[in-house]
Amino acid sequence: MEHHPCGARSRRATDAETEPRPRRAVARTLSALLVATTTALVGLVAPERADADATLETPGGGTVPVTSSAGRLGAATINASATDRTTNVPDNAYVGTVRGAGPYDAADPAQSSAPFQAGVTQPMLDAGVAAGDYWTYIARGLPAANPVSTGVISPQDTNALGYKPNKPGNVPIGQPFLLGTVRHNNFQVLSANKWVHSSIDVNIGGIEDSFPFDQEETEDDTDTTAALSDEGAYMLASRANGPSSCPAHAPYAALNRDAGPGVWYCYRHVGKRRGNRDIYTNNLAAYPDAAGTPDQSPNSEDVLTISRTTSTKTVMIDGIPYRLVIAGFTPSADGDCPETPPEGVTPVSTFTSKENKSSFGCLYASFSQERYIRIAKTVTAESEAIGGTIPSFNFTTLGIGDFVSPTGEPLATDQNASGFVDWSSFSDTPLTPTGYGKDGTVTSGYQAFIPGYSQFVIAETGPRIPGRRPLRFGEPGYFGPWKISDDPNSGRWELTDISCVNGVGEAVNVTRDPVTGGIDFSDVPPAKTAAAVPITCNFTIQQQAPKLRINKAVESVEGASGDTITVTYRVTATNDGTIAGTTGRLVDTPAFAPGLTLRSAAIATSLEGLGAARAQNAAASYILTQGTTVEPGEGATWYVRMTVARNKAAAGYSESLLECAPSNGRLAPGHGLYNSVAGPYDHDGAANNEDCAPARPRPIRIEKAGTQPMGTANEDGTYPLGGAAFAIYDNEALAGTPVSVLDGGAQFVTAPLETGKTYWLVETRAPAGHVLLPRAVPFHIEVGADASASTVITTDFGADEGFTSVRVIPASTGAGAAALPAIRVVDTQVGVLPNSGAAGIYPYLGLGAALLGLAGACAWVRRRTA
Repeated sequence: MEHHPCGARSRRATDAETEPRPRRAVARTLSALLVATTTALVGLVAPERADADATLETPGGGTVPVTSSAGRLGAATINASATDRTTNVPDNAYVGTVRGAGPYDAADPAQSSAPFQAGVTQPMLDAGVAAGDYWTYIARGLPAANPVSTGVISPQDTNALGYKPNKPGNVPIGQPFLLGTVRHNNFQVLSANKWVHSSIDVNIGGIEDSFPFDQEETEDDTDTTAALSDEGAYMLASRANGPSSCPAHAPYAALNRDAGPGVWYCYRHVGKRRGNRDIYTNNLAAYPDAAGTPDQSPNSEDVLTISRTTSTKTVMIDGIPYRLVIAGFTPSADGDCPETPPEGVTPVSTFTSKENKSSFGCLYASFSQERYIRIAKTVTAESEAIGGTIPSFNFTTLGIGDFVSPTGEPLATDQNASGFVDWSSFSDTPLTPTGYGKDGTVTSGYQAFIPGYSQFVIAETGPRIPGRRPLRFGEPGYFGPWKISDDPNSGRWELTDISCVNGVGEAVNVTRDPVTGGIDFSDVPPAKTAAAVPITCNFTIQQQAPKLRINKAVESVEGASGDTITVTYRVTATNDGTIAGTTGRLVDTPAFAPGLTLRSAAIATSLEGLGAARAQNAAASYILTQGTTVEPGEGATWYVRMTVARNKAAAGYSESLLECAPSNGRLAPGHGLYNSVAGPYDHDGAANNEDCAPARPRPIRIEKAGTQPMGTANEDGTYPLGGAAFAIYDNEALAGTPVSVLDGGAQFVTAPLETGKTYWLVETRAPAGHVLLPRAVPFHIEVGADASASTVITTDFGADEGFTSVRVIPASTGAGAAALPAIRVVDTQVGVLPNSGAAGIYPYLGLGAALLGLAGACAWVRRRTA
């Protein structure tokens, strides 16, 4: 609404003052009603959206004070198994603390060395000490160049894994900080063991915990090898029989470990960053842009993987538990790590190291809040109009970019989360609302996630419909809308809203993903209060469907009682649904009474169009449309005009069949001008897909009667009176050609008349010595309620209108004209002479003279007195 500052007046307000008072009163009343109605509607609609008025939650924040920090490489097991973390195999292993890469200096009190013992931990290394470049190590194997044990730890020439803790100071909640630095002195050793199973143990910010890891010593490449690379200098050309069998256009042979041992391929050199392979070779001069020696190939890299990234211990801040979360590693060339991850670099949960050199990785972590998400499912109340069984609905979770779910177990809270949100989370928990509207809403269990590590989207993947194969990922429609079937008028389910609120009803900072329509949690912050930690995201869905309703009606009938009848039917298809739908094939089928023969038909979408429509020959049925699309709330109409001939000599012709007849709540085919329409989509049934018009001729009798006893008396004591003439008009002005003209006898049979129409009976000539009816007699005919549907005449004048001489005679049993209903016009003569032999007129003359004498005497008396 436009707002006007004080003193300003809108045009609407000015115009209102010029209105008459009653009009303004009505306007005010309507406005009040509108406001009241709107207010009521808002009250009804608002609860359907849980976050309609919710304010965006305030993010939590603060810092964790870190006054001390220590760390170490924990108890370990060394063996050749990827999964056995308990069986240790001797490997000339030592543990201890050494400065830099060594060698070990026994004179330095900060350094230590001890033979490795499976399951035994070494002392924690304080971050203050580690700041002097001290590292806690696990070293193993005998140096390949001089395989002799020195009796002390030798990280400078063995396979040694080291860790240096960091003291970050006060740490912002949810922000990654440098927890420590990992190094791998990956030198050639004599060893049959490929795995180290250990942990990074930390004591920081009041949390002491161990984060298990597994390090694999991979088999090194020793011959020319190709590896995939986004910035490679080579392109694969063909398979080779050996290192010397490549053609001139692709002369560079290299092994491909992914294809199996000893498998050679031929490659073309295309230049750095133009190909998709790098080649590693000891013959660097023969391979332009070679990436290095075979032992430096990615396949030769040793890989350390942290198997649990969330701490089992917590620190309480403002009543909310925070746990240490390992963000992951970023590579470092020299072990000099920044306090936070470099811009644009995402930490990963693996640390890789090259052969025959020292590799470094910066290990980042954060003190993060654990939040909980559950999904809810609501079917709109409007969906009930479509009906049907509410199906179960499926969901899934998709990671964004390099999203990796935290590992470990969620905290034990009232939400009882079953795990951390990961790829495909919630896909095994379809939800089936118990009814329509909010009362039918159902919810899933909770799953945990860590703000800051929540680059994922939770999306709906549609309903589970019996007999319909669920869509596969990537198929059109996987993320909706979801059709119920392949029928062109199939209903569909469509998301109308997704609302996410926290435990205190505040809106959560999620965004809608444009690809899936789901909700992106990337920017969800920590909660400010413990009560706000849990989140519920309600996916509201509505069933949409076209609902076609087909209706047939008689539009008009001309000549229904004649020998040639023109009947027009109207067929309407209305879409009562919420989305567009097709009528499908509509077929119009006449089923007239015997003796009513169809001659031709014309079809158009408007009455005006019938005039130009092509006349089709008689047929058993007519196709109105093969399928017309009708938008919701709209309709489509067809008009069918049929010309029909009456044949009274046809087999089965019967006047009773010319009437429309009911049958089990429907109309009976084979009666009157019955016609029906049929189509594949009609939600309200076929009862209104038919209509009928009667075609029975209905003549009546007109009788002229008098009081003179001539002939056989009628039942009312009158006698037939010949010599009159009548006309019947279908308009009050008595204009045009009469419907029927009657002349000569005492009774007449009219031409067939139609029901539902008013006629006017006019006496055009009276018998000799009689007077005409003073004016036209209005009447109409109806169909009687008796079994034979006889004709009933009803006059349309009141009792005081002077038609006492007009009488209605009902139909009687029997056949012929005598059984027809009639209008009897009773008349009397203009004058009646006295009977012969009487006193004649003399008594009357005498009486007249006496009266004249009396009048003269009265006049003389008045003059005397004057």
